[in-house]
Amino acid sequence: MSQLAYPGEDLANMDMQKAAQEIFPLFTDTDNSMLRRQYAGTIADILGTPGEFHKYVQGNAGDLTIRRVRLMAIFRDNVHLLLTKTWVEEHDSHKKDDAFDELDAFVGEVARFEYDRALAHFINIADLLARLMFGEEPADEDFFHYVYRIDPKLGMFYWFIERLRHPASMMPEPDLTQLQLLVGIYALASY
Repeated sequence: MSQLAYPGEDLANMDMQKAAQEIFPLFTDTDNSMLRRQYAGTIADILGTPGEFHKYVQGNAGDLTIRRVRLMAIFRDNVHLLLTKTWVEEHDSHKKDDAFDELDAFVGEVARFEYDRALAHFINIADLLARLMFGEEPADEDFFHYVYRIDPKLGMFYWFIERLRHPASMMPEPDLTQLQLLVGIYALASY
């Protein structure tokens, strides 16, 4: 009976990957803010806990601020915990220090609404986490497949990071950059 579960899981994971590949260009190419938030929510459902992202993009400004501050605190705590629990050789301890520095810089930039700068730090945090947790370089061609086999959601997160690393437009709109960051923050806060 357990043999039948694996093919279904593989199909669901393939559907998840295909959906993300189809939705991401719609998300980045539209200039309709309502559609952009909907696409962001769909991508967030794939990367994180399904059905919860909408509360970070819908509502009045005061409620959104409170929710986003709480999300950032959960994200910061999760990443901090991942970094703390990751064992590294003594000669690689500087990588952990670098990751903690990146995390602090990122949190500060998001608080100051410096989304373009924060995006670079977010990608660096994801890269440092990959190196520390897996000993692998995220830029390597096989990295996505390696992580995807271990954990499909985490693999999809790194697929998303790769899209952020190579944006179609070098200067995305601040609204798009903010949503991309929210999706990424949400994914790691859900992990």
